[in-house]
Amino acid sequence: MRLMNQFAKWKGMLAVAALAAGPAMFASSHREAFAVLNEPCADNTDTYAWVSDGSHDKLYLVMNFNPLHEPGQGNQGFRACNGYRYEFHIGKGTSLKDRIVYRVEFTNTLTPEKAPSASDPLGGGNEILWQLTGGKETMTVWRVAGSENQNGPGDVVLAENVPVLPNNHGPQTDRLVYGLGAFKGYNSGDPTSREVGLYDQAFVDTFIHKLSNGGRVIAGQFDDPYQLDEKGIFDLVNLARTDLGGIAGGRRGPATDVFTGFNVFSIALEVPMADIFPNGIPHNGVGLSNSTDSLLRVWTSISRQQVQMVDDSNILTGVKGSGRWVQVGRNALPLFNAGLVGTQRQTKYLRSSPENDVSNFGADILFPVLVRDLEALGVYKALGLPDETVASLKGPRTDIIRAINLGRPIPIEDGSTGDVITLDAALDSSFPNGRKLGGGTAPNRNQANVNSILLSLIAAGDPAAGLAKGVETNDKNYLNRFPFLAPAHQGLLQGHGGTNATPVPDIPNP
Repeated sequence: MRLMNQFAKWKGMLAVAALAAGPAMFASSHREAFAVLNEPCADNTDTYAWVSDGSHDKLYLVMNFNPLHEPGQGNQGFRACNGYRYEFHIGKGTSLKDRIVYRVEFTNTLTPEKAPSASDPLGGGNEILWQLTGGKETMTVWRVAGSENQNGPGDVVLAENVPVLPNNHGPQTDRLVYGLGAFKGYNSGDPTSREVGLYDQAFVDTFIHKLSNGGRVIAGQFDDPYQLDEKGIFDLVNLARTDLGGIAGGRRGPATDVFTGFNVFSIALEVPMADIFPNGIPHNGVGLSNSTDSLLRVWTSISRQQVQMVDDSNILTGVKGSGRWVQVGRNALPLFNAGLVGTQRQTKYLRSSPENDVSNFGADILFPVLVRDLEALGVYKALGLPDETVASLKGPRTDIIRAINLGRPIPIEDGSTGDVITLDAALDSSFPNGRKLGGGTAPNRNQANVNSILLSLIAAGDPAAGLAKGVETNDKNYLNRFPFLAPAHQGLLQGHGGTNATPVPDIPNP
């Protein structure tokens, strides 16, 4: 069997094999730890970091968080989170220490008014629907030198109080609130204002803002690019045959993407490379396998103030923060916390730094639990793998560490190796050398099937083994330019929901 032959190659795995893997994608951490179940504003789901092709003169950074938004959930779509700091951390070379941090904070404001009366005009704080209140969502972007945890004199404001992209609620909001077309009421006899949406890419583009360093930013609601047969994963890794090389004992039927139709909150930055390498990228255009001087080490974090107090004077969140800022979420490589770190340490991961990952989570990488789980489920026996091969896959697995370090001479020690996206700014990005959004063989495909590459590496020792391909296309086409994310699903006519005319059986047939 072809897959068995690929499995047998595990001893020869090199990082270069990962670079040759094919199209599609996976994302990592939707509600993967108990801590983020109670704090969705701190739930990083995906991080992307890549350089523009050719000249490499731009760095693109995308952070997704606060996931699983059903587009039609109305006021629950109000998601520019007050009281949090969202940060892109960038180290250089072999060091994970912050050299530059790009920080984004959101501010939501609503002007209070007296209690309602019969003569009130349309709008204001007494309205039930957020769009009609006149409330505003804005953001401020900083460039922070080093690893300061407070806004200080060394920080540079790149954009101040610029508007956040509003949600894609539906046709009537498009006309009455966003002013995208003439509104005709119910009395007109014309249903167009209730059925034809006008929220389009041109409207989204008006919320792309220039930064004072020559970059750009946008933040708001977008299509969630996450793709996963999560129904199977969470039934104790009940994988479809198509994800296991066609073995007869696998679950019949196609793998399906649970996240189709959901939106997520995203921050996308375009940063001029001169902001990071003022003297130019070392040996730009030339790949040096023994060099680390052109490497960037990228991860994202979410922080809030340590003390959170109930405060009814805050009419929006009802909470007031004080004290020092503390990290409550982070993300970089897909699958790290969700697929490698044990449940009892997943919250610790969210609240710790990559600089301490070797000490905190080294054993999770060297001895991946997933391999033992797959053995217990009979996957390796179904594939006919020898016991000695399975024993080798159980660890120690330094091959996984070499792969995420791009095979470069990076010390496997705290401060140098950790959960970061490592990319060589001198080369076009191709996972695991950076992680690109879109750029695949079709408009709704990503450049690489990150899911398959990483799970194949962990479970088989071969990133090209073809495991866990799952759903290889997104439910929307990616944009082929900044911000690359697909526009949000509309609340009225897209997303989930049904007529419920025929009830489903308690135990469905396969």
